[in-house]
Amino acid sequence: MKKKYIISIVAIIGVLALVAFGITKMDTSFSASTDDDETEPRNYSSDIVFDGDHYKMDHAPFEQDGHVYIALSDLKTILTSNVEQTENKLTITYEDNQLKYENGTIQNGNAKEDDIQKYHTKDDNIYLPDQHIEKFLGVKVDYFYTEKTGTIALSSPAEQLKQTFDQQIGTTIFLHKEDVTPAKYEPRDGIYLGGYVIQDEYINTSMNVFNELAGKDHASYFRYVGYGKPFPKEWVEEVKSVGGFPQIAWEPNDGLDKVKDDEYLRQFAKDARDAGVPILLRYASEMNGNWTAYSGDPKLHIEKWKLVHDVMEAEAPNVMMLWNVFTMPEHTIAEYYPGDEYVDYVGVNIYNVVYHNDRLEDLSDFEDPLRLLDYVYNKFSDTKPIVIGEFGATNYTVTDGLYHVDFAVEKIQRMYKYLPALYPRVKMIYYFDVNNLVNAPEGRKINNYAITENERITNAYHTNVKKDVFLSTVQKNASAEETFSYRDFLFFYNEELFVDRQFVEEYLKMEVQEDSENTYNVTFNKQTASIPKAELTIDKAAFFEKRDIHGIALEKLLDAFSIKYEYENGNIHIYQ
Repeated sequence: MKKKYIISIVAIIGVLALVAFGITKMDTSFSASTDDDETEPRNYSSDIVFDGDHYKMDHAPFEQDGHVYIALSDLKTILTSNVEQTENKLTITYEDNQLKYENGTIQNGNAKEDDIQKYHTKDDNIYLPDQHIEKFLGVKVDYFYTEKTGTIALSSPAEQLKQTFDQQIGTTIFLHKEDVTPAKYEPRDGIYLGGYVIQDEYINTSMNVFNELAGKDHASYFRYVGYGKPFPKEWVEEVKSVGGFPQIAWEPNDGLDKVKDDEYLRQFAKDARDAGVPILLRYASEMNGNWTAYSGDPKLHIEKWKLVHDVMEAEAPNVMMLWNVFTMPEHTIAEYYPGDEYVDYVGVNIYNVVYHNDRLEDLSDFEDPLRLLDYVYNKFSDTKPIVIGEFGATNYTVTDGLYHVDFAVEKIQRMYKYLPALYPRVKMIYYFDVNNLVNAPEGRKINNYAITENERITNAYHTNVKKDVFLSTVQKNASAEETFSYRDFLFFYNEELFVDRQFVEEYLKMEVQEDSENTYNVTFNKQTASIPKAELTIDKAAFFEKRDIHGIALEKLLDAFSIKYEYENGNIHIYQ
């Protein structure tokens, strides 16, 4: 069952600690450290992540005596419930359930003595306790953030019957375009299935065995190569022998100063060309963190990236340049981007670990792999196809000395089940099939990510990748029609869908300017319209930082410029 998270309002005392992130390479347990004393109170929610739709509320919920109280007016809007109110009586009807009060006291016949007996009135607004909402209306109250956020998640009785990984998927905006030039070797109707097995000793690092266990051939495999080392010709031939193409994670671990337009770089490029298959070159990845030898200098990184790109373009037209970051920290990612003209694919590495930093107090089992993708996906997929360069889920960790098979199964199911339908701009995904307890250097033997050692985990992977949408071979002649999507950075307010202005500016290619406190001026095709705006603060996908959504009323925007759209299964499809 999904955990119920109800968080007390944390008093805002002092200055919010500055958060810096680190990661141990090949272990992928984030590190969040502060410059302030560890005892300093923090003004963010402590163990919540959101995995569905955001609802902006006019009246912030509050906590009292261990219960959350929600404003009746907000509840009515979100649930579209029927409310009948007289001077002394109040009746709320939702589906087949009713909640009744008289003079503020609950009147339901099955109310017990230990139930809360009264609702609260605050600033002339009625607030209902979560206990009444859950027991008498049948609606689960999942969590409550802070006064500033004012966000709530409610699950109807029907939603509560769904499996854990089916719950709270949330609304997706799909944007359909007819004339989009594909990237090199880009598939339009599927995702290249990839893996990392070169350290899986349980199957003797065999790509053939991995394909057999998965029940499907993989289109691509990857390995790491240190900058300065020769092109891995023998390994590339092995990949070709099983019908795949290689991804090479090429890492300048001796520093960016070693990267020059010299004989080594030119020969590496020529060897890549001579391989005779598409090659995904992931040069200097995860540079946005502080754990690589080539991070910390965005200007130099971009300079060297452009150099490598230009050499590959001249010598090896079969090479796809993959600019690949880690999912966190977000705030440094854009600094390293060299520009669309120098990038073929944008990638992100995503791991679901039970604990960050090998610390029991840094429990992270609630993190959703889809939300860990959202920032990079929303930021770059308007112009570039997306690659998940590495994905892994912990099935055992030394942090607590326990197996977490259910955890690994759920995360793998969630990622591979929903990725094709919700993220059409993701074109490749590579599972990191490694037991780091065996293969990582000392001090990093923390998590086992392997999927071949446990039958349940193998079956979960097998079941979810067998769909035709996961491709085993390279597609050719990609269509010019493409579907884009946008998730998470949106919310509902007064039954209206608001989307972050990023989508309007970058995906719809409209100009947005401040107009007034409540509206934006939006210009498109030489026409300008005033569109309602609203702000909402939500938790990010990890580490409990906040994200501000600068919302624009989407339907009013589309109607203003006569753009065709329609709703289907709770999602909105836009045709441009």
